Amino acid sequence: MGGGRAHLEYLELRNRDTGEVVTEEAQALFVMIGAEPRTEWLAGFVDRDEDGFILTGGSRLPLETSVPGVFAAGDVRRGSVKRVASAAAEGAIAVQLVHQYLG
Repeated sequence: MGGGRAHLEYLELRNRDTGEVVTEEAQALFVMIGAEPRTEWLAGFVDRDEDGFILTGGSRLPLETSVPGVFAAGDVRRGSVKRVASAAAEGAIAVQLVHQYLG
């Protein structure tokens, strides 16, 4: 949680393991999503790098994984921009690539 009068002045940070809450001064906050790909469930199905990001583009289509016809878009993909707008755009492109693959 954060607070302040006219702008952000502090953040209250809670440790998920211990429940301890600390207050830190802050003037800005940047939320970064996708830092951990959460692709463990794909192990042995598609190729991933040492950090778990899905490898794409090694085949004839840019977002295609190591499995023909299976595409990855957004933060789970190695080399992605890690921005919501980019992930949404990649998703739209993946749909077009699926049609191309099936055609």
